[in-house]
Amino acid sequence: MLKNKVIILLLLIFSITGCGAGFWPFDSLKYSGNVNPGQYEWLKGRKIFLDPGHGGKGDSDLFRTGPGGITEEEINLKVALILYDMLKKTGADVRISRKRDVDISNQDRVDMVNEFNPDLFISIHHNGTARRADDVNYPLIFIWGNRQVRPLSYSFAEMLLEEFQNLIEVKGHIISDFSVYRETGTRVLRETRYTCPGVIGEFGFFSDSKHALRLRDLHYNTAEAEAYFYAIAEFFERGLPYAEVLISSTIANETFLYNMITDEKPVIAIKAYSGMEGVGIDRKSLNVTMDGFNVNYKAASDDLFIIDYGKKIYPGGHNLRFSFKNSRGQSSMIYITGFTLEIKKGDYDRLVSEGIRYLNSWRSRKEGLKMLLSAYSMSTTEPDAGRLLWNIARGFKLIGDTVNSEYYYAKLFYFYPQSRFSKKLSCKYKGYRFPVEYNGKYTGIKSEPLLLDCSVK
Repeated sequence: MLKNKVIILLLLIFSITGCGAGFWPFDSLKYSGNVNPGQYEWLKGRKIFLDPGHGGKGDSDLFRTGPGGITEEEINLKVALILYDMLKKTGADVRISRKRDVDISNQDRVDMVNEFNPDLFISIHHNGTARRADDVNYPLIFIWGNRQVRPLSYSFAEMLLEEFQNLIEVKGHIISDFSVYRETGTRVLRETRYTCPGVIGEFGFFSDSKHALRLRDLHYNTAEAEAYFYAIAEFFERGLPYAEVLISSTIANETFLYNMITDEKPVIAIKAYSGMEGVGIDRKSLNVTMDGFNVNYKAASDDLFIIDYGKKIYPGGHNLRFSFKNSRGQSSMIYITGFTLEIKKGDYDRLVSEGIRYLNSWRSRKEGLKMLLSAYSMSTTEPDAGRLLWNIARGFKLIGDTVNSEYYYAKLFYFYPQSRFSKKLSCKYKGYRFPVEYNGKYTGIKSEPLLLDCSVK
């Protein structure tokens, strides 16, 4: 009998100290603070994915072990589970990548997020440094890319950073994950970038001896979970803007061409939603490009915007890319949708020859450029693709768009190394960074014949 009691006591100690996978007491952690989650009714039904970083390697990952034996993965999990319980009590639809001390690959985390398709993704971490003797400690939040391509992620990061700073009383900052992972950024943010806004939160440094003492305190972990909760509540209270794209033309998807239309002068509109009842759209905030061109728009109503793409659309593939804000200043994600105007025999050669000819007249340069972009969309691997890109870059330069001009010159130099036009750029672009493009979250395009009767104000 005494022997059995000793064994039971040892097992309890074993679980409390966190030794061994699966024996953590944290999988039953509940929120016990003073916040009443039930009062945050606007969080009900919101889909939120929590990702407590790392796991299962506390005994072997010495870098993520701090003073007194505290481990980052232990703190990540404690905070995440408390936050998980808080959010569940609001009626939010919450998923979490792990509830125990187990090692989950980054790709598995990514797959879980993309399958769930949440409204917000948060990866919970705590920082460490090789400069442990310097008592380094401040909050940090990572976003993928930058604020220009991830405006909604940046918006949430600002809210979260303010809550972090209120608690830790140390100024922090928001940075791109490319600052650490220079070629691609972090996998969990990179491979979910088209799914939803997301951040990696680093609430101080577990490697700092003073902060490590705080992080060992369950009350402090609860306060950190509350900081995340307040930021999440504010984020969703501002609304989550979204949109759909409408076109007056019939769309055919039974062909080998993507979203094929046959009308070269369709009405195209963006139907914007503020994401919160009683909140409107900031009509001046809409930013739209079509095939890389900035295009104008006209408001047909408070939330319907007709795109002014010019005289007509040319055969080939076309992409509409846009973002906007609601009246509370909350940005949408960057959205993209595409369609193809039917391509007939001889269209490619005609667009190339006419497009180059049009570039030589200042009155028709934009039309010529649109023709060349349409031609390029048909086949990026043509033997004369280098010549096509050369003229596209030249065309943008002629109309005063140096950003797009440099982009296409760099694209020519790096992606078409055997082109004689590429060789002309060898001195200028040596050492130039790859021209990378952020597409945006895909939104469908819907046939809406009634748009033809739309009265534009």
